[in-house]
Amino acid sequence: MLKPVLKSLLLAVALAAQAQSPKPQAPPVPALSVLIAEARKAVPPALPPSRLAPDLVDVTALDPSIQLDIRYATSDNFLHAPVYGQAKAFLQRPVAQALVRVNAALRRSSGYALRIHDGYRPWWVTKVFWDATPAADHDYVADPAKGSVHNRGCAVDLDLVDLASGAPATMPSGYDEMSERSHAAYPGGDAAARAHRDLLRAAMEAQGFKVLKEEWWHFDHASSADYPVMNLTFEALRDRSAELAQSGQVLLVTTSGWDTAKGSLQRFERQQGTFKAVGAPLPVWVGKGGLAWRTDDGAPPPPAGGPMKREGDGRAPAGLLTFGDMWGYAPTAPEGVRFRYRMATECERCVDDPDHADYARIVSLPSPKAPVTFRSAEYLLLPTEHYRHMVIIHYNDLRPLKGAGSCIFLHVAPPPGGGTAGCTALAAEDLLTLLRWMDPAKSPVLLQVPEALLETTRATWSLPAELKPVGR
Repeated sequence: MLKPVLKSLLLAVALAAQAQSPKPQAPPVPALSVLIAEARKAVPPALPPSRLAPDLVDVTALDPSIQLDIRYATSDNFLHAPVYGQAKAFLQRPVAQALVRVNAALRRSSGYALRIHDGYRPWWVTKVFWDATPAADHDYVADPAKGSVHNRGCAVDLDLVDLASGAPATMPSGYDEMSERSHAAYPGGDAAARAHRDLLRAAMEAQGFKVLKEEWWHFDHASSADYPVMNLTFEALRDRSAELAQSGQVLLVTTSGWDTAKGSLQRFERQQGTFKAVGAPLPVWVGKGGLAWRTDDGAPPPPAGGPMKREGDGRAPAGLLTFGDMWGYAPTAPEGVRFRYRMATECERCVDDPDHADYARIVSLPSPKAPVTFRSAEYLLLPTEHYRHMVIIHYNDLRPLKGAGSCIFLHVAPPPGGGTAGCTALAAEDLLTLLRWMDPAKSPVLLQVPEALLETTRATWSLPAELKPVGR
């Protein structure tokens, strides 16, 4: 056994040797240009399908009084280099509308206004942030393997501006500072700065936002789980709708006028960056009253005049629309159809009572004769062939607006091919051909418009030139 003195001496020598040996260093971070090049080639994670189609809007188009200080379009950020090509702030429409309400409330009651530092962020930028940040500071950046709420268009970074002086309000830390001063509950620092931070938080929480505990400036909206992680560039958002920019298939329905029930459906598929026509046009029927511009939550401003969709008007919604699940009478989907499928029973109803809490939604009753509180609803299992093959068209079913219209489907045309109550319909064999072609993984969209307004719609919404009836 070593004597205590000798044991202490050996320990001292070992500690001295350890102190003199070089400490292990973290591997160097590649140059930012390399990280950006790698991130742009990377593929976002495969995540469960979202409930809502993207509807990203420029926030300042809704409220020009909201100021922008988009740091990632400049070198004034933690990377010390720009990663955005333009200083823009995009958010999903309901999120942007909530932010407009926050700004109005602050201007009215406090003498402050909002200033945005970042909104929607393409996924590749999130990967760059993660890869460029030391592991010790990863609490301050989102993991690209999970995607960021910024990638969903439902997160916003912002602070306050004093309306009287035009100067930014003092805050406990700088924007994007990776320290405890950035924490939403940091108790130190200047009392006035904490008061500004808390004012911002209270105003945002009143409109459905939640602060990130590590960053007083970062707020997630309550709807974030409803939207997909996106990797669209700002340029794509500027040039066309988010739905069309990420879609690989388009169903173009044109009619001879607003009040015409019969039209033509042409399929298009994205190939090498452009849309190519697929197959011959198919006869299609829309509402017996014709078409009307969308009026549901998230509908873009109409590109031209025309009727506006209302409950019971017998018109099908015009504009860009997306698809949901498939329903039918058989236990399984027809062979070759890739939509998520549900078999209809006598218990399913689509509620078309505008005053009911389940308006514009499909409900399943506990039994076919269970008591109900709605005044009217559509059965999904009919004695006719209309819903034998039926796909949900997402119109006013996700955040229903009273009276905007309900229960819009893609289904079998009523014989001998008349107009519908507001849906889009094809002959049974044509519908099966269409459904077997449609691939939910390619985010198919439906574009419905009177043919005479197609060019106006194209110019207003920056639609690709190739989306037009074959032969035109």
